[in-house]
Amino acid sequence: MHKLIPHIFLTFFLGALANSRVRFLKNILIRIFISIYKPNMDEAIHSDINKYTCYNDFFTRRLKEGARKIDSSNNVFISPVDGEIVDHGQIKGGQLIQAKDYKYSLNDLTGKDFEENLDEGYFITIYLAPTDYHRIHCPFEGKITTSRHLGKSLFSVNKAAQDSIPNLYIKNERSVIEIDSEEFTYTIVSVGASVVGSIVPYWSGRERITRNELIEDWNNGPTEKTKIRKGDELAHFRMGSTVIIVFKNAKNIDLDSLKENMRVKFGDKLLSLKNI
Repeated sequence: MHKLIPHIFLTFFLGALANSRVRFLKNILIRIFISIYKPNMDEAIHSDINKYTCYNDFFTRRLKEGARKIDSSNNVFISPVDGEIVDHGQIKGGQLIQAKDYKYSLNDLTGKDFEENLDEGYFITIYLAPTDYHRIHCPFEGKITTSRHLGKSLFSVNKAAQDSIPNLYIKNERSVIEIDSEEFTYTIVSVGASVVGSIVPYWSGRERITRNELIEDWNNGPTEKTKIRKGDELAHFRMGSTVIIVFKNAKNIDLDSLKENMRVKFGDKLLSLKNI
């Protein structure tokens, strides 16, 4: 069934419901979510659900000040999100691993033609479950050089979908941010999923946003504040999904700490950089 139905119509319908500001309706939706998924509301900026204007406002809730400690060490690349590392590995022949039996193209994923095969490159795939914090942050200081919006479909990105849908990540709607630091270049690809109506960049500034406006914002990129610090917000998901981090060259990165199925939290050390 996953192969037959990209959930784009379901997404639009539930997106309208999630944006409803009818108080009793949005409170019911929030209470149902809390009952099922039991998110940690102690770290949320508001523990009182009445403070949220709609379900989406609750789902994309910010953390209260001091809820996370960001590892500020110069040689540390932090996790940009909360989630689970579902895959990581070397890029070979321009191909990344989606699941045991499937690979996909880096060029197709990012919408960029890498002339080299990037055999010294590396990727990390992090899955965000519904209960996770859904804002995406800068993992290492640098300057945004490229941003773009790609794809149209909205398939689920859960484990069953990863194992059964070839080229899943390059079929789905996604955003791409390329960041240059003094040490290396890295790319963050945020992949949408069923019931994920949008991935909103920090420079949008729109409270309510249409699909066309969203695509325009991503493709135009930030007009200012292109230099970002570790921990700065990049974007947020309006439901759970996946973030893929790509390094063009990983020879100066210590990858020993990575383990498949490892849980990570925004702000925690993800990788160490060598020779810094």
